[in-house]
Amino acid sequence: MGYKGFDWFSWGLSLLFFSLIGFILYVCGYPLGEYCGLSVSEVFCLDVVSLYLILLSVLLCVSLLFFISDLSLISIVLLLLSVSCSVLCYCCVNLFWFWCFYEVSILSLLVLLVVESPYSERYVASWYFLGYVLLSSLPMLFCLVYLSVVYGSLNFGYWSVMGELSFSVLLVLCVLFISKIPLIPFHVWLPLVHAEASSPVSVCLSGYIMKLGILGLCRVCSWVLPHYVFHLVYLIVCMLASVFFFLSAWGELDGKRWLAFLSLAHISIFCVCLGIAEFDEVELALLYSLGHGLSAGLVFIMLWILYEMVGSCNWFMLKSLVFGGLFFGCLLVGSLCVVMSFPPTFQFFCEVYVFVGFTCLSYVFFFFLGCYIFLGGLVPLMLLGGLITRHVSLRCYIGDVFGRVVSIFYLLFVCLVLFLFV
Repeated sequence: MGYKGFDWFSWGLSLLFFSLIGFILYVCGYPLGEYCGLSVSEVFCLDVVSLYLILLSVLLCVSLLFFISDLSLISIVLLLLSVSCSVLCYCCVNLFWFWCFYEVSILSLLVLLVVESPYSERYVASWYFLGYVLLSSLPMLFCLVYLSVVYGSLNFGYWSVMGELSFSVLLVLCVLFISKIPLIPFHVWLPLVHAEASSPVSVCLSGYIMKLGILGLCRVCSWVLPHYVFHLVYLIVCMLASVFFFLSAWGELDGKRWLAFLSLAHISIFCVCLGIAEFDEVELALLYSLGHGLSAGLVFIMLWILYEMVGSCNWFMLKSLVFGGLFFGCLLVGSLCVVMSFPPTFQFFCEVYVFVGFTCLSYVFFFFLGCYIFLGGLVPLMLLGGLITRHVSLRCYIGDVFGRVVSIFYLLFVCLVLFLFV
């Protein structure tokens, strides 16, 4: 990586980001901190939901800067478009612009999936991804328009508590947003898309695209979440599905599919957080989303670096390289510790809070939650044991990948230290 190329790109991205923040503050027209930290206008707002998710997108975008020399021009443009639209979507409270930014951030990655993926089955994965986008996007727009007519405003911030006319529409919207996270039973597309997508697309998908559905639930459907959507029965189903996802990851040899199954299992804790917390305590779910996105992006970047050196994401091919030297072994141990919610990551504290909060509500759920926490640490630990033992050392040189390895150190530092400042 040339320092000159990195310098102009980093300065340009910084200028773009701060200009974007300044534009949002200008459009809002209210000082940050008014109304308990919420600034509301006709188009944009800055609140706890948007700030946590903006932090996630920005941190992941910075981690991709270290790979700027390996990305094509179209990848740089579409990734910047996706990140910028996601940031605008986090802050947007106007339903039309919210929907536009929402879809553009996803469609940009769909184009990259077709154009930049090195895998032969990318067209099949793109059809899955496109079907998931089309089957949920237009119904979502119709539901949002109907709710704007019922409430008499295009601004989410002015919508009042649900009425009988809007209850069924809000439930439909919940299903559409859940399909974009995705929670069970809409989870089928994610492992396939991750396996065929390029590494930057995988980082963005598990990093912040999965959180757009969480954003929609918090912005629009907050009134029906605790009692009608994330009911105890559905939470038990999610925990049971998470156990099966962990077992599926246990027998998976492809590293990207392995991490995709782990992401599906871990994201279920989000709905549990909203099931036990009121909407004014949504910070718990957002903190878990922040930690989940950073940890998933960290391991995908680790797999990206190893894939460039070996030419495969198969764990049998990677084990000779990873533990052929102490350097990559330490990096992978740290990455897997973050994925298994090793303290002091955000996921660890959120899971402890959930475990304590549900002890007296349901013994069935408590059992599956215990299985989730046990397998969530055991599956990465078993993989780590398999990689350490019975390996053949492969000598490699790290000079060519040193600039990219800095991204791993950066995300490891963020995952383990950021909880002190949030």
